[in-house]
Amino acid sequence: MIRNLLSKITHNFPLKLVSVVLAVVLWYAAIYYSDPKETRSYSVRIDVINESYIASGKQVFYIDDIYKTVTVYINDNASILSRINAGNITVTADLTQIVDFNRDPVMVPLSVQCTGVDQTNISLSRETIPIRIENVDSKELPITISTGDTVPNKNYEVGTLTPEVSSIVVNGPESIISQIDSVVAHVNVSNMTTDGERKATLSFIDKDQNIISEDLINDSITIEGDYSNLSVYVELWKKRSGITFNINYTGTPATDFRVYQTTTSPDEITVVGNSDALTSLEAAGNAITIPSDRINVEGASDDVTVDVVISDLLPDNMRISASMNDYITVTVSIMPVDSKKISYDVDRIDIINLQEKLSISYSKTTVEIKVKTTGTKKLTDLTADDLTVQLDASSLTTAGEFELPAAVTLPEGYELVDDVIIPVVVKEIAADTTTNKESNTVSGATTNNG
Repeated sequence: MIRNLLSKITHNFPLKLVSVVLAVVLWYAAIYYSDPKETRSYSVRIDVINESYIASGKQVFYIDDIYKTVTVYINDNASILSRINAGNITVTADLTQIVDFNRDPVMVPLSVQCTGVDQTNISLSRETIPIRIENVDSKELPITISTGDTVPNKNYEVGTLTPEVSSIVVNGPESIISQIDSVVAHVNVSNMTTDGERKATLSFIDKDQNIISEDLINDSITIEGDYSNLSVYVELWKKRSGITFNINYTGTPATDFRVYQTTTSPDEITVVGNSDALTSLEAAGNAITIPSDRINVEGASDDVTVDVVISDLLPDNMRISASMNDYITVTVSIMPVDSKKISYDVDRIDIINLQEKLSISYSKTTVEIKVKTTGTKKLTDLTADDLTVQLDASSLTTAGEFELPAAVTLPEGYELVDDVIIPVVVKEIAADTTTNKESNTVSGATTNNG
């Protein structure tokens, strides 16, 4: 029986051996082509362990941002690689493995592990990372609050911002602490309509006024106290528009002159304030008083113009709206006795000798004409309807901005206080536009009401 079995095994033995070898080769080939080996790379953050080995007493370490991650290469079958991501890989820097503390920076060896992968199939883009060992420093930083581009409801502006603490103390490596210039608490006030607390996020600003990276702060800096949820109390101030001015002045104009009127530009402003401040303003007729010491008309024979800073005149808990300038221009109009100003609409001005290729427009809708009596006529009887104003455009040949003297005709018994000079804007009419002579000299000028 045994002899028969041996006979069957040895019968055509070379052929059987070749068949077995071929089967093994085919099996390996099938495995190779169906599940080939590949190399893939993964960016992995480095875990530092045994930090207390250095970070104790008056010394601390830090790692530059570019060395906080490392590239891991894994060479293995595609079926294994398909189940691996960066979260499955651990790269550690063990500070107890530092060999030479006399170097600057000190080099720390890296080790890597990945569950389910043979250690020989894993390699790193670098085998060590540099760390710097420095003395610990500390700094107290006042907190600045920023609302960024966020704004409350359209009827409000941010009045006051009060953080729960006015400053924080940070500790860390000397080189990092020395870079920090300030700390900013960012608060979102979008569409707020009532006062209340808002959570803030902190950012640290360097001496070049750039934001220091969050990773550098988290890895290298410690903050005394827990301010991860810093609160800021936001007080809203309500807007109030239509605020006018009571203008006072000191001094007396020149002989035979008087103060004719006072005006401001703009004539109204918008302020914001808390309820008490706005109530007081309402009691004052929603008007701001400009004290006499700001404007002096002593000996004046012409208009006096003064820029007044509004913030200097406002009470506590009130300011001018952020949409407006912080100053107004006050004009005290000085006129001769028995004189007045008449506003004349520019669309009533008669233009003569304007070339057909040109048109005229104005920057204002009216011009001010100063007139006075020469006899017994009353100023109250004189109106704009009694005047005619004419511009001679014969000197205009090209487009541009010009000033033209106006010929003003007045009734008997009145005369001009000053010559009337009218600024005009001249434009060329397109070549294919046809305009008759009558429209150019009478109504061809266009009025710009801007």
